[in-house]
Amino acid sequence: MIQNYFEEEWKEIELEDYAPVKSRGFISNYGRVKKKSSVSSEFKLTKWTVVNGFPSASYPRKDRVTQGRFYIHKMVAACFLENPKGGKNLVIHLDHDLLNNRVSNLKYVNQEERTAHQWTNPKYLESRKNWRPNTKLTETRVRLIKKKLADPNRKTRLKMMAKQFNISLSHLRSIKNGEYWKDIEV
Repeated sequence: MIQNYFEEEWKEIELEDYAPVKSRGFISNYGRVKKKSSVSSEFKLTKWTVVNGFPSASYPRKDRVTQGRFYIHKMVAACFLENPKGGKNLVIHLDHDLLNNRVSNLKYVNQEERTAHQWTNPKYLESRKNWRPNTKLTETRVRLIKKKLADPNRKTRLKMMAKQFNISLSHLRSIKNGEYWKDIEV
């Protein structure tokens, strides 16, 4: 038997090609999916898989040959949120946690609002901290260059190293003298 969470509501899944003959599916405002097969009288929570970062669940199709899949957050929004007018057909997670599919965490938006919301994503902001625009070199390659330059037994000429890393000789000298990439330690 499935224990309900505090104030958890269940609604039947409604899809165009859904075949409720084999099993009936329900989704909750907490983002949980349960199914009741035609053979059994008990409901069971379905296991979901992650597709493109989003939890999804399968359902039997009317053709009875293949299984269909739906994103859980989209189904929760379709069942529990009122879809506003004006082209707001995308569903976002307010806290940026793609596994948190509670109805209180979901919202219908249009493309512009979704893009603006993504600019505040903590994962995106973290990736931008060390971002350097218009650079040929990555931090890893600069570390490798600095190790080669610091090697006392180095036999490779600077001109050959510059060619190897596809940078100019003056750029390589600037790295060596600490003018460029001075924050990278070896």
